[in-house]
Amino acid sequence: MEQVLALERAKDPTRRNIPLVVRMKLDLTGANIHLSDWRAISENDRQILIDTPVVSSDGGGRFFAVLREVLESADRDVMPPSEPATPDSVLWLNEAEPVKITVFREEACVQANWAVLPRFERYLLCHAARKEDHALLRTIALDTNSLVVSGS
Repeated sequence: MEQVLALERAKDPTRRNIPLVVRMKLDLTGANIHLSDWRAISENDRQILIDTPVVSSDGGGRFFAVLREVLESADRDVMPPSEPATPDSVLWLNEAEPVKITVFREEACVQANWAVLPRFERYLLCHAARKEDHALLRTIALDTNSLVVSGS
C-alpha cells in the first residue's frame, strides 16, 4: 500500500518534507514541485496528494490535475512537467529485478519477490539502494508487507 512510512512520520511529524510516496508520484507523472511549494500547501491538501493514486490508465493525469489545483489554491505556480519515469529511466519500473538491486537487497539481508513486489515497495528498495544504505532498507522493510528482513 502506498503510504507515508512510519520512519518518515517519526522523523518529520509535521510533514515539512515531501514524503517518498509523493516523490514517487511526482516521478511517475513528470510533475515537479519545490519544497517551498510543499510547505505552502495546507495539511489537508498534502494528504490529498498522498492519497491520490497514479494509475497507468490515466497516465498520471488525475494526479497532475490535483497537484495543479492544490498549488493554485496555495497561490503557487505550477511548474512545467518533465519527462515521466519509464523503465528505461528508473530501475523500479523494470519488470525483472536489476542485478545491482538484487545484490544490494541481499547484502542488506532483505528478502523480496520482485515479480509480485508492489510498485511503491520497488521504489523504496531502489531509493535505499541509491543511497547505498542497508540499514535504511531494513527499516523500510519493517514498514512494508512484501519486503522481509531475514537473519544476517
